[in-house]
Parts: sequence; structure tokens; C-alpha cells
Amino acid sequence: MVLEKDPINVNRPAGAKPGQPMASKKKPALIALIVILLLLVAIETGIIVAQSQANKRIEAQSEQALSQFLKSGEQPATGSGTDLLMQNVRFCWSRQICINTPRLTATAVPMGQQSLVNFDTLNGFMVRVRNATVQISPQTLQGMFNESVFNYPGSNLRDLTVGIQQAGPQNLVRLNGSLKYLFLWIPFEMDTRLSVDRPTNTLVIAVNKLNVFGVIPATWLIEFKPFNLQKLLTLPANRHLTISGNLMRVKPFGLFPPPRVDGRIADITVTPQLISLRFAGTEPDFQTLPRQSGPNRVYLEGGSTRFGKLGMINTQIQVIDQNPGNLFQLSLLNYKAFLPQSDVKLLADGSVTVVMPDHPTPAGAALKPQPSASAAGQATPQKVESAQQAGKETPKAGENKLKAKINQAKNKVKDVLGL
Repeated sequence: MVLEKDPINVNRPAGAKPGQPMASKKKPALIALIVILLLLVAIETGIIVAQSQANKRIEAQSEQALSQFLKSGEQPATGSGTDLLMQNVRFCWSRQICINTPRLTATAVPMGQQSLVNFDTLNGFMVRVRNATVQISPQTLQGMFNESVFNYPGSNLRDLTVGIQQAGPQNLVRLNGSLKYLFLWIPFEMDTRLSVDRPTNTLVIAVNKLNVFGVIPATWLIEFKPFNLQKLLTLPANRHLTISGNLMRVKPFGLFPPPRVDGRIADITVTPQLISLRFAGTEPDFQTLPRQSGPNRVYLEGGSTRFGKLGMINTQIQVIDQNPGNLFQLSLLNYKAFLPQSDVKLLADGSVTVVMPDHPTPAGAALKPQPSASAAGQATPQKVESAQQAGKETPKAGENKLKAKINQAKNKVKDVLGL
């Protein structure tokens, strides 16, 4: 007689009782997998909690920094000041940073341990603007951003250019450049509106429109909190500039190189060519303002000053433009080179009169009119034809190729998603 095998007892380990279920060989592996998954969930939860706490600390610090920034006053200064008058002057901090002013009154005040205004130590004094209309070109604003604002270790902005874009009744300031996000440098184009917040005496730069890669709209993206400018841009510890959400706030002239400038901004106007800032304050009380002998001049009165080895107590110096046919071009970086070409006179009352030629820009090249932002990016028919004849790619052709590649990438993404 053939006995049927009990299917339950087949391959039963030795010593196992009949009817007892066989232990699964996969049970330990399953338990280990569950434990690993639980550990991963715990680790991920811990990371999320840590990130949330870090974000809360960053936001709290940002709000505190913004509050301190808005409440912060002028730079500390010591010693007696020297009143200053500029008429029809173009003043340059560097080759890329120059302002034009038809009339400016201010007080130069020594800072820190300085007891007098030393015009050879540019970070040793500051200029408090009283009343002025100051004109800033897009090239000057571009120089401020590239040379000072975003020029620091770890900056995630580079290659900035600035132009003025007409948008109906208003003119927008257009910023082009590259933003580093994670490990990628993303080209962007941003249109901004400029305004003045008088209670806090700050210049406000608000984003109006943002495109990335030239043609892809991204304004909607920065409206989400994780992607607004406050999260995307890294900034140094600089109390003259801060970002809150998508608003950049700038203290007046806090972004200029030394000598630093401060003052109360009354309003700002953006024209198709220039940005005009108007300062409003109390006029200096000039005691011995000489009669104007020419349309362009700089006059200094009061306090102690030093130019090279020349020092004055109770300063009274008038510097007159040798060529009054254009703006008086001045720079403290290289003024000594033009003293041998100047006519210096010491008058009987102890005052000094200097008739001085225009200063070239600090880099040594003469100042030239800059093309407008719209014209700078356009190629004339002659240039396009010459480039085509030479077999070179024109800027327009390169732009079309870039757009075609972007469209191809967008179509591939749509195909993958089944859109």
C-alpha cells in the first residue's frame, strides 16, 4: 500500500510536530526591511524638522536684520565738518561709477579716529548731502552692483548689466545677469520699479517681471515663499542693503565706494536715459561764499582739511573749472596728477583759488557718451551684413538658436509627461 505524503509535513524541519506551521525563511529579511524603512522615515523626519527650525531661525534673523536696517541712521562721524558746494560737476569714484549734479550742497565729516577731513584717505570721512539733484546713469548703477554690492565671496549673482526699459508711462530698470541656484548658473532678465520709502529713508527696488533663459516667464515662481528673492539671493553682512520677500531695500548711496555718502532722499525719477535722485535737507550756512567766476566749480568752507601735504584750518578753497564748456570732471583718486597743470593762488585773506583742468576717469580714458540700453543690444544692418559676409554668427542668429534649443527642451519635457 502506498501512503500519501502529508503536504503540510513536507520538508518539515526535524523535531517539528505534525500540524505545526513551518516558519518562513523570509520572515527575518522582512523584519529587517521594515526596521530599515522605519529608520529612514525617522531620519527624514528629523531632517525636515531641523530644516523647518533652521528656516524659522533664518526668518527671525532676517526680520530682526530688516528692523535694525530700517532703524539704522547715518554712519557715525566725529570732528568738525567742512561745508561743500558743487555746481555743474561730474564726480567719479571709479571708471564705472560717476554721478552728474547741477548743484549739490553737503558737509564732509571725518570718521572714526580722524580729526580732520583728509581727502587722500577716502574711507576716513563721509559726505552728508544736504540738497542736491543727482543723476545716475545705468552704467553707474551697473558698476555699483558689480564692483560693490554683489562682489563678495559666495555671491550667487554675476555678470550684471543694467538698462532702462520703457513700459507705458513708467520707466523700469532692467537687470540682466546670471543667478546660481544649486550648481547651475541660470541667466535671467528682471524688470524692476524704483521708489522711495521716506519714513525709513530707503530706496526700494521691487520686481515687476522676471524671465529666465531669456524667454521663460518666472515672475509667478518667486511669488512662492521658498523661491522669493530673500531665499534665492545670498547677501553679505551689509547694513546698507537687505532683502525682504521680493523687495530690495537700499540706504541712500550706501552702495557707493568710499567716500561714503548719506542724506535724506526726497524722490526718485527714472527717465529713458538716467535715474534722478533728489535730496532735500537744510542748506549749509556759508559765511564767505565767493562770487561765482564761472559756471562750474567746487567750494569748500570751514573745518580742517588736508590735500596731500597741504593742510588748512578754517578751510576756504574754491576750485574752478579750466574748461567751462562741459561739466567739471573730478575724481579724488587722481587729482594730484593735475595740480602741476593748475593755477593755484593764495589770496590776501588766506583763502585759496585753484583753476584746474578736467580729470579723465580714474582708469585714464576720457569720458564718452554711453549708448542707450535699447541701442546697445541692437545690431545695425551694416554690422549684420558684414558679419554674414564674414561667415560669423550675428547676435540675432545666436539668440534664435538659443530660443530653438529651449523650445526643443520644453517639447521633450511635455512628451515625457504626456502633455
